[in-house]
Amino acid sequence: MTEATQPRMARGTKLPLAVLAAALFALLAFAPFASAAPDPVESGSATVTLNNGFVKSLKKRGVKIVKIKPAKLKGKKATFPVVGGEMDPTTGAGTLRLGGGLKFKHGKKKAPVKALVVDTKKKGLFAKVAGKKVKLATLAGWTYTRAGFGVALNAKKLKLTKAAAKKLNKKLGFKKGKKPFKGNRKMGSAVAEEQPATVTVLPGGNVSFKADQGLLLKLKDVETEAKVIAPTTEKGLGNYELPITGGTIAPSGAAGVVQTAGGLLLTQKLPTGPSSALETEITLGNMWLDLSAKTVTVEVIAHSNAESEGKKPLDLGNLGRSSIADLTITGVTADAAARTVSVSSSAALQPISAEVLEGFVKVYQGYYEAIFYGTACATDPSFPGHCATEEEKAIAKAAAKKAAEERVAKDHISAGDPLGTFSFTAQTQ
Repeated sequence: MTEATQPRMARGTKLPLAVLAAALFALLAFAPFASAAPDPVESGSATVTLNNGFVKSLKKRGVKIVKIKPAKLKGKKATFPVVGGEMDPTTGAGTLRLGGGLKFKHGKKKAPVKALVVDTKKKGLFAKVAGKKVKLATLAGWTYTRAGFGVALNAKKLKLTKAAAKKLNKKLGFKKGKKPFKGNRKMGSAVAEEQPATVTVLPGGNVSFKADQGLLLKLKDVETEAKVIAPTTEKGLGNYELPITGGTIAPSGAAGVVQTAGGLLLTQKLPTGPSSALETEITLGNMWLDLSAKTVTVEVIAHSNAESEGKKPLDLGNLGRSSIADLTITGVTADAAARTVSVSSSAALQPISAEVLEGFVKVYQGYYEAIFYGTACATDPSFPGHCATEEEKAIAKAAAKKAAEERVAKDHISAGDPLGTFSFTAQTQ
């Protein structure tokens, strides 16, 4: 049916626009995601090498040092697992939380030192000493280098603070005379290395989104087109390049959110007369790949000139960020030297997004049914009364309904249908 021969829709005909409206309103349940530097720390280790003079001074006064698991102590070297914190790998600024600790013993008295935190911004080693948080030691001459996606730290001097020395002496019963712990004394040196849970993604490069051809053909068959929103580009039919703008990613590819700019604009324009049309636009902007939740999220904007009982159910405006598809990661390659992570994945429509796209099909089905009914009543010799009687109306409506169902029989869209594939190489900081 060409535009030139397109008849007007029958008066009083209502299209099933609520299908799109209900699905779009349901998208409001999804909240936006956010990401920020510095990078959260996942693993690593720190080793403190105790100074000879410090150890001899303790031994001379009968103070023993024992480990608190999971820390390890061998000779003068104490090794602690890195269990958390956050670190900026470009500056070495941040914190490392250490597991375990050390316990100082004098006779029956004990002074546990645990909950250790290396803080390069405050240039200190903090800890709970006998249950009270204090600055245990100052970091002097600390430096950092890159260690793959993470950071290696080196502190040449750890100097015991006066506050920590006072607390330790008191807890171990040293009130008079020479005390084993002295403020500003070098207690040792330290080295540490950490690897991040996720690392910041630098802007640059593209996510390659290859939309499922079957899905695009279904949409095209119901007069719905997918157009790119700059700076997204299209290299070929359904082959989109989405510029990476930032985000985070785990070296394993199992976590983080990779952000892109641009997006797609879905438009459906259905002529209702010589100079009028039913127009609906749904924007799927700024696609983000949430590798933690294994989903694709977009910013949704919906506009339509469709009216239903004096209202505009589809002119909803900006609906915020919503989840539209489930991701299945099919491949991950991490290059620690180059600090890049490459990911390939496939995506399948979630129930609500499938409903939104199926809404285009339902609207077109209702539109086709209305056009068929109006055309049949106006031109089909089977209806000499031009559907003036209830009998003719019923027959024409049944025929129109059947024709519309057959017209879109191969176009229906369901949850689980493929959305397409996503692949990218992210450059991290």
